[in-house]
Amino acid sequence: MSDELRQDIAIVGMAGRFPGAADLDEYWNGLLSGRVAVARLSREELLAAGVPAADLDDPAYVPARGLLAGPELFDAGFFGIPPREADLMDPQHRLLLQTAWEALESGGLITDRPPGRVGVFAGSGFNYYLQQQVLADPEILAEQGLLSVVLANEKDHLAARIAYRLGLNGPAIGVQTACSTSLVAVHLACQSLRTGDSDLALAGGVDLEFPQRAGYRYEPKGIMSPDGSCRPFDAAANGTVPGSGVGMVVLKRAADARRDGDRVHALISGSAVNNDGAAKVGYTAPGVTGQVDVLARAYAAAGVDPSTIGYLEAHGTATEVGDAIELSALREVFGDGRGTCSLGSVKANIGHLSAAAGVAGLIKAALALHHRWIPPLAGLDRPRAELTGPGSPFTVDTVAREWTVPDGLPRRAAVSSFGLGGTNVHMVLTEAPADPAPPTPNAPDVVLVSAPTEAAVRSAAERLARHLADHPGLPLPDVAVTTQQHRRHFAHRIAVAAPDTAGAARALAGAPVRTALRRPEVVFLLPGQGAEAPGMAEWAYRRYPSFAADIDHGSELARGLLGVDLRDLLVDRDPQGLIHRTDLTQPALVLHEYALGRLLGTFGVRPAALLGHSVGEYAAACLAGELGLADTLRLVAERGALMRRAPEGGMVVVLAAPAAVRAELAGPDELDIAAVNAPEVVVVSGPADALTRLRARLDAAGIQHRVLPTERAFHSRMMAGAAAALDAVAATVEAEPGGVDVISTVSGRVLPAGGLRPAGYWAEQLRSPVRYQDAVVTAAARGRAVLVEVGPGSGLIGSARQVPEARRTPVVALQPRRADLLSGLGALWASGVELDWAAVRAGAPAARAPLPARPFAAERHWLDAPAFRHVPAQASVPAPVLASVPVPATAPVSVSDDEDRTVQQIVEIWRALLGVPTVGADSDFFTLGGESLLFIRMIAQVQRRFGVPVRIAELADAPTPRAIAAHVIGG
Repeated sequence: MSDELRQDIAIVGMAGRFPGAADLDEYWNGLLSGRVAVARLSREELLAAGVPAADLDDPAYVPARGLLAGPELFDAGFFGIPPREADLMDPQHRLLLQTAWEALESGGLITDRPPGRVGVFAGSGFNYYLQQQVLADPEILAEQGLLSVVLANEKDHLAARIAYRLGLNGPAIGVQTACSTSLVAVHLACQSLRTGDSDLALAGGVDLEFPQRAGYRYEPKGIMSPDGSCRPFDAAANGTVPGSGVGMVVLKRAADARRDGDRVHALISGSAVNNDGAAKVGYTAPGVTGQVDVLARAYAAAGVDPSTIGYLEAHGTATEVGDAIELSALREVFGDGRGTCSLGSVKANIGHLSAAAGVAGLIKAALALHHRWIPPLAGLDRPRAELTGPGSPFTVDTVAREWTVPDGLPRRAAVSSFGLGGTNVHMVLTEAPADPAPPTPNAPDVVLVSAPTEAAVRSAAERLARHLADHPGLPLPDVAVTTQQHRRHFAHRIAVAAPDTAGAARALAGAPVRTALRRPEVVFLLPGQGAEAPGMAEWAYRRYPSFAADIDHGSELARGLLGVDLRDLLVDRDPQGLIHRTDLTQPALVLHEYALGRLLGTFGVRPAALLGHSVGEYAAACLAGELGLADTLRLVAERGALMRRAPEGGMVVVLAAPAAVRAELAGPDELDIAAVNAPEVVVVSGPADALTRLRARLDAAGIQHRVLPTERAFHSRMMAGAAAALDAVAATVEAEPGGVDVISTVSGRVLPAGGLRPAGYWAEQLRSPVRYQDAVVTAAARGRAVLVEVGPGSGLIGSARQVPEARRTPVVALQPRRADLLSGLGALWASGVELDWAAVRAGAPAARAPLPARPFAAERHWLDAPAFRHVPAQASVPAPVLASVPVPATAPVSVSDDEDRTVQQIVEIWRALLGVPTVGADSDFFTLGGESLLFIRMIAQVQRRFGVPVRIAELADAPTPRAIAAHVIGG
């Protein structure tokens, strides 16, 4: 065999539901404890389920079965499936679709970016639902049509439906080989990966015995157990027990898994498949020759000696003939030994899952390799003589034991699955290599949760919180990176920043839900003087090389202008007390905002508009591309020096409306309004003695105020001389048309697109009041705006929250300190801004963590034939859906009298076909979940109802009841 066909295949994701186990954690715990999950049903349960009393009185009736909880529950809305289509669909299709999502999600592989060609290989058991529920009511065929019923139930569409609903573009192949179906599917998936048809592959199967709560009738010499116990390889074994379950694994070439940093549960080293042909006593009988051949070829394909296998998950049906033939074939391939290979069969725990049996055994073997424990063979009393005789290579364990191997040797397992009819498959597994990477150090981080609905995201957050509380040892960066980069993101979002895993669990419990905006427009808010702090760039400077490079470059440019190194203030916590010099703090603040804005660009956060408060408008001009960094720093340095030389004065913040403040300014005092930041946040500038008199008047009027820590009267008439001098400097600067909208705080409006600022602008900007409130109103009017403060503080968003026009606009502060930045980025993501989380993490160590899958909504989709048509239709509640009884629409139908009856009849047709009660006159057929074939069927029903021809092509662009009614009336 070529090296390409021999390469290992990694199991990088797994999911399943089995009797007594809602997930793989419960499954593994049950296996380790040797728990038998086959249910013993009481007479009362069976009678309530509709089993005739005469059957229960039959001595051959065995009231046992491996039950699967909630087979009627399905989250149709999550997958965009109309309720009526979900009702029609084989529950096995639904179960496998949800399990496919969970398997991909468990490996961190269901993200917003397709992971290449993803193949689907899957099979199912017999469709009892079609036989006993769907076809039991002939009106269903009349209403839905044969094609709709076939598409929803035929096995041919099982794998293809998963590919369609999950957007997977690799091969989608249905596999049907009876009991060996799901393991054959895994074998074919491995082949697809090795030949390059797939880059990633889903494989598995499902079987739903029906009805669920029922036993079976024992037939002497048959394969079913007379007492409801399945005891493989026991001397008293006498048959198997039916069970239901579903399982899927996600596979990837091992080299690709190592490259991508996937969590690998186990490696598939080789496998083989064949058929017994005619070399057996009957079609349903097993064959020794075929089993020997498939085992030998699997070990040859893996390049593995059978003697190195430490655990073998056998087919193990517990029938006299089946167990004897399987042991005979195994002994021939393994030869003599010293009991070094433990033999097991999961059928002892959960019963025989038919099409899902093989994947149930594979998942068990992979878990044993991953945890390095060998589970016991449940219910074993006395092993068969072949296992206890001299020279047997096999042993059986009655309690779980740690799986030890000699140093330097890998643990290996094998799995067999033999189909009724003779299709055999055997698979060889090897434990995944130990991860050479050191454990992730714990550190603060931000955890993300999302779902399509608010209820779903709260449920997902609660599930994750419980998991983190139960696993406090999980490094928070591992949890965070899994939620950030290895989960698909939906519209309803929760983001929490926390110092550790326990803190994240607590924060998730009460975290607010935000709804992401579609195509949000980020507006950078760039603060002015007063926001600065010593060392404000320190953390980001140490963490992000690009940010440090911008700070270094700007500091070198400013050194010649200022005679000092701005890094002393920005990075080294200001040992010289430079923070008190206006001519230094302003350039430092602008450089900081410039570097932070550019850093956000590397995270994927690019502004649609920029809004600078006072000196922050220079950072806006620089980020917009109007001014180069050197010219920006020169202007700001000159501005700061001029303002420092201006006459002394002061500033007071007054918490009152501008009109009230202006009334207090009337008189001879030379006071000016310097800024209007919010409806009742006004800044007044002027001479110190005049401000003292103003404060006395404000106290007398009961108006709150506070003095700002400044010795100059910025944005007032006292800046006239500085403004004139600055104008001469600004005239020497060559500006370029900007590439981003800038909202001026001089006018409160957007500057002309692509234009240049008028002559004298920077002088006017220094002298005039800051119209921040007006600028925020302009920003919020963009409709999908997200206001982001880009600087060392959060003062601007505090003011923005008080502006009535912006109260529904998301506001976020992005302060460049670790916890603050992470919290801000989480809030930004929750508002709908998609981030490059890998860039945010900047190479910080983290690995994918095992996190629970998002919970699916438990909505009942089940046709209770034949009476289901006599119950009113409802959506998302445990009640069947009705076709013939009209349901009041929650979306009102507002039409003219002439159209009313026609529209109402069309609405009723839609409700019946889609199972959606909320249909209005202007509802879109495809938005409600309808597809092209169902649209054609709907038009056909309309034509029959009204006796007029309806041309599909004319309605495809406006598929609403109102448009169809107009067509019918006009026709």
